[in-house]
Amino acid sequence: MNITAAVLCHNLHAHDRLDLFWQTWESLHVEGVRVIPVDNGSTDSTDELVADLGGYVSKDRLTTCGHGTNLCARVAIGTDADLCVLSDDDMRWLPGWAEQLRAWWSEAPDDVLLTGCHVEPVFSWNEIHGRIVCGGVPGLIRASTGAASWSFRAGDWPRIGPIPDRIQGWGDVPTCQRITDAGYRVAQLNLAEHAGHGRSTWGNRTVEMHGWDIDPALARLEVP
Repeated sequence: MNITAAVLCHNLHAHDRLDLFWQTWESLHVEGVRVIPVDNGSTDSTDELVADLGGYVSKDRLTTCGHGTNLCARVAIGTDADLCVLSDDDMRWLPGWAEQLRAWWSEAPDDVLLTGCHVEPVFSWNEIHGRIVCGGVPGLIRASTGAASWSFRAGDWPRIGPIPDRIQGWGDVPTCQRITDAGYRVAQLNLAEHAGHGRSTWGNRTVEMHGWDIDPALARLEVP
């Protein structure tokens, strides 16, 4: 399975995220994975870096994270990818992530449309509904999973997106709700870590307001 990973970037310099980006960039680069940086309307020369790396630069005035997610999906689907990965620029992808993701999707049921690749704490909007193992890789079935590490079959995007993009910081949860309301499932794997907490480009206060204790979710993932 060919994998294309699109990395969403926005004002890396202004938000002091360049080190996070390089960590994401390097951890995604494994054999058989094409990595494309995508600039979401930056104003601080991040677009120049993305262009130098052979990525896609958006000149759209809309720069919400939802817009960026849709943009990354279109870029990834426009390649020869069988599997698409959408990564924020502050993710640390764990060793062996690509092999495990291929194994997961090789056996995932057709009704699993969307799989997040980092484990999140249990919040009111992303309850755990069960555990599933595909290709030897354990996953959680959840009400939603954050768009910072989405993966999906390239052909499934019309049933997943586009996600709402007019309100900043809002789009992945209602998209997951729409997916589950249609009778499909959303899963979550432990293939990456969200390393950029506290350095959000749009003022995400999830960690500040709710904390980030993933141990209960990891326990559900590891034990049937």
